[in-house]
Amino acid sequence: MKTILGINHQFLYPDAIVDTAAHTNSLKELSSFDNIDALDCWLWRGERAKEEAEILKASEKIINYNIGDRFGEDICRPAAASASERDHAYSTIMREIEYALMLGSKKIVFGSGPDVPNDRDGAQERFFEFVMKILGELPKDVTLALEPTDRNIDKYFLYGPLDETIALTKKIRAEGYGNFGILLDMCHVPIIHETLDSALKKAKDSLVHIHLGNCMIKDKTDALYGDKHPAWGYPGGEYAEAEAVQFLKALKAMGYTDKPKNTITFEMRRIDGLGAKESLSEFIRIYKKSMN
Repeated sequence: MKTILGINHQFLYPDAIVDTAAHTNSLKELSSFDNIDALDCWLWRGERAKEEAEILKASEKIINYNIGDRFGEDICRPAAASASERDHAYSTIMREIEYALMLGSKKIVFGSGPDVPNDRDGAQERFFEFVMKILGELPKDVTLALEPTDRNIDKYFLYGPLDETIALTKKIRAEGYGNFGILLDMCHVPIIHETLDSALKKAKDSLVHIHLGNCMIKDKTDALYGDKHPAWGYPGGEYAEAEAVQFLKALKAMGYTDKPKNTITFEMRRIDGLGAKESLSEFIRIYKKSMN
């Protein structure tokens, strides 16, 4: 088993998304866990970033840096018709990339931002140009991973449908950027209207990162409806242990887990009644079961 196994910070500690001190303190706690080799995380902006960077460097964990909209800041709209909105998105994302490179991250995750349904073709061309600009600034040994999510359930992002995301990946790679690929998230598979099998078959040649998780789409009144990342086995959720094992076995069968640069991250909230480390231990138990 060569794959690098990680845990996502912000869903194991959801208070960290909106609270500065909680972000730093939980990042310190998580970085001390000795049963995981990598962290999917991000730095709080400003002076706090320096303190958190020292914590992460001292941990010697592999960092998969996750870029996203930050609490208290305007939403990034990299495909917007407005040049000023695209400029804001570019400056914000480049700030986050600087943080990632400061940490020595070799894999950076980002999303496409909001859909533009009245000008989708134009938005996709603007997004292509936006990504090409970023890749032109990125070291060739750093991989940029686009994470497709829903267009009509929760996030309402431009990418979106997996077929369109794959087509974009091929277009960018044809321009000479082999360091661009897709992050496939189990949580997002149902909300982009795919099955686990169809998603893997379609995306297998584009995959550079995997997020393991669950989602609730049966009950719109549920607090975790949509893209909220409950743990495997969440009541009414899409995946219990059996589905998680099946997906992981499929990854193994296609050779994903045999490649040392490939990464897999648990991106789930805590299991009801368990703490952060106990929940992670349970996730790892299921993972190891699937690898036997």
